[in-house]
Order: sequence, then C-alpha cells, then structure tokens
Amino acid sequence: MRIFITGGTGFIGRYVLDRLNDHEILLLIHENENPSDLQKDNVKIIQGNLSDIDSWKESVTEFQPESCLHMAWEGIPDFSPEMCMKNLQYGLDIISMLAEIGCRKFVSTGSCWEYGKDQGQLKEDDAVKPKNAFSAAKNCLHWIGREIADEKGMTFIWTRLFYVYGPGQRPESLIPSIIESISNGKDPDIKTPGNKNDFVYVGDVADALGKIIEKADKSEVYNIGSGKSTSVKEIAEIVAEHYKTKIEMKDAGDVDF
Repeated sequence: MRIFITGGTGFIGRYVLDRLNDHEILLLIHENENPSDLQKDNVKIIQGNLSDIDSWKESVTEFQPESCLHMAWEGIPDFSPEMCMKNLQYGLDIISMLAEIGCRKFVSTGSCWEYGKDQGQLKEDDAVKPKNAFSAAKNCLHWIGREIADEKGMTFIWTRLFYVYGPGQRPESLIPSIIESISNGKDPDIKTPGNKNDFVYVGDVADALGKIIEKADKSEVYNIGSGKSTSVKEIAEIVAEHYKTKIEMKDAGDVDF
C-alpha cells in the first residue's frame, strides 16, 4: 500500500514507520529536520512545512497515496489557541488536497482529551466536551474533516489516543521525569499520585494504527488505549521497583480517567 505520512519523526511516528515497514511510504518532514536517521528502503522523504502545502503538493500527487496517516501537530507543547487554530487549518488543507487527488483513506490521531471527562470508562460514541483549545481544535478537525471526506467519497478514520508511554518520550513526560528524579537520588515531584489514567505502550499504539491503516474500510472513531486505569502512584512505584529503589509520595484522592 502507498501511504503518505505526516508526523513520522515524532515519538509515536517513529514506531509507526517501523510497523509499516512492508508498505511504500512517502514521509513529510519539517524542512529543518535531518532525514539521515530516517533512511529506509521503503520510505521516500520530502521536506516542507505544514503551512506551505503548495511546496510539496506536487510530490504527494505524483506519489498517488492510497492512504494517509496524519499525526503532525506543530508547536507541541505550545497548546495556545493561536497555534491550535493554525494546526486545524493545516489539517483541513491536507484533507482537502488528498480528497482532490483521489486518496481513498485518511486516518488521523486525536486525543482522549476530546471527551473532557475526568472519570469512568470512555466509549467512542460518548459525547465530546473539549476543555481547552487543543482538544477543541482536534474535534473541529474531526468533524469538518469528516464532512470534506464524505463529500469526496474518502474513508475518514479518527483515532483517540490515551496516555502513550515508551522509549523516546519527551523528557518532561511522566515516566521520563520519574526516571530522572530517581537517577538523581530524589523522590519524584508528583502532585497528584492518586490520579488514574489509561496508560498505553507506544508499540501497541503503533500496531493499532497499522492495523487500522491496513484493514479498516469504514469511516469510524477508534479509541486506542489499554482499557484499564492505573494510578500515577502505581506507575512511579513500578519504575522505582525496576531501579531497585523506594520513593516517598504524598497521598491524594483518586481521579479516574
């Protein structure tokens, strides 16, 4: 399958590239990124910015992708309204371009934050209630993008990722920050150890996205998580046990998510 991918240089994206090793990939990377460590026999790289689609549209058209996996979101961790509005427009422009050139399937990564729900089990047909600009922009990309795709007969699949962890995370993420504290002989600074989240391993997320790209043929929403909640305290204790040490944390009330 010919697949056009954005966001393939990110934490999750690199795992996805490995998962899709049997497919022909056209990978868009930022013009400032070094492509040397992404060289794969099945991957063709083009460089450009999401904001300048005209500079790389011709390359995508020539590639004639059968599917697209859109994971790029510029500016992270800048979740300001201004940055989110820009990313919303970038995503809509990509969807429109792909629909015009005959791409048959569009898959994008959203977030569990879209639900805006702090407790309980979350299902794909639950109502969404975004609490910030990022989740609101993701919702708009989902809703408007789906309408654009429907008009052109392109399958549109929206995924909502939960709390993804694994090697390659940003240093300020939960598990890397715990490891850093333990390595420095300090207790991790965790303000809400009782909070419970759905933590899912990045390799499992990549596999799920791969299966969706390969097999899903209807416009749907898919939650991608582990299906169980684990407290931040439990995560910290697992990490501490791995490093054969003990840590102290303040108790706090539980909040399920």
